[in-house]
Amino acid sequence: MDIFSIKLQLAPRSRTLFLLAAAAVALAACGDKTPDAPTGQVVAILDGQEITVLEVNAELQGTPIPPNMTRRDAEKVALNNIITRRMLSKAAEERELTKKPDFLMQERRTAEQLRVQALARDIATKVAAPTRDEADKFINENPWMFRDRKFFILDQIQFLRPDTMQKLGFESAKTMAEIEAILNTNKIAFRRQPASLDALGANPNFIREVTKVLDKNPQELFMFASRPQGAPAPVVLVNQVKDTRLQPFVGDEARTYAINFLRNERTQAALGAEVEKQQKAAKAKTTFQAGWEPPAPKPANAKGADGKIPSEPGLPAATPPEMALPGPGTATGAAGAPAATGDAALAPAQAPAPAMATATAG
Repeated sequence: MDIFSIKLQLAPRSRTLFLLAAAAVALAACGDKTPDAPTGQVVAILDGQEITVLEVNAELQGTPIPPNMTRRDAEKVALNNIITRRMLSKAAEERELTKKPDFLMQERRTAEQLRVQALARDIATKVAAPTRDEADKFINENPWMFRDRKFFILDQIQFLRPDTMQKLGFESAKTMAEIEAILNTNKIAFRRQPASLDALGANPNFIREVTKVLDKNPQELFMFASRPQGAPAPVVLVNQVKDTRLQPFVGDEARTYAINFLRNERTQAALGAEVEKQQKAAKAKTTFQAGWEPPAPKPANAKGADGKIPSEPGLPAATPPEMALPGPGTATGAAGAPAATGDAALAPAQAPAPAMATATAG
């Protein structure tokens, strides 16, 4: 008797059990089957959720790829980052960390920042593009940025701005040695080093004021402040020009730069107008606890109403950083602009007006 005749002789109940067992084996086999590999725009599937090429590209956006790495390898790293982040995010959810008050507060703040950034981009897309004639007019009105563009080699002292800045007597200092003496007397740490300033990358009003000062006295000191990312306070930069080089910036590249500069200027004005509009609207909708009202705006001058050095310019003081969009490029990164050279390049995208007593606002 062979196996087939044995099967036929099974009792009805036995045959039922046999068929159920066979079905279970078949289902188990199906469960072990590897799901189909993703194709097309889907590059991976994590726990049933698709990860697309668009997400990988977004992960890579703004990230420079090392010269020894191919684009595909960088994409693989980005994809692995996405997977790792999602797994860690899931672990946080499993621990119910996303229900904690501090998380909910940060989540709301982040969502608000993203919406504000989206608004800024939308406003920027609606700004009218400058014309060729407008760019040429701007070039002619700002020769020190283009035809007469100067590259300043500086002797520079850097230090964090103290709260007592207006009381230290920097206005009377005539030499870098006197600046050092004031800093040493007041036990303020500083660094002195060579630097450079490209007129193309700085705020035109700043260069105009510096030029006025240097035309009267090429050895005059001038001072301004910057706020590098991560700095605990504005960094004050005291400068004395040691050499000036003429490096004209003309032609089509100059016109392209001028168009980008004007577009950025208009965009910043549009963003500032939107901020002012929303701030005015908020006044009618906001009730403050006593003592929490926003401070009244102070009138601005070359040194600031309180005698302190102004910080970085750009948008109005109350404008959220989320509304700030990239400018036309610094002197070392402008499209078509020659790069700055020297021991230490100092090329702020927009520099404030000089703050020494001899540098007055026009």
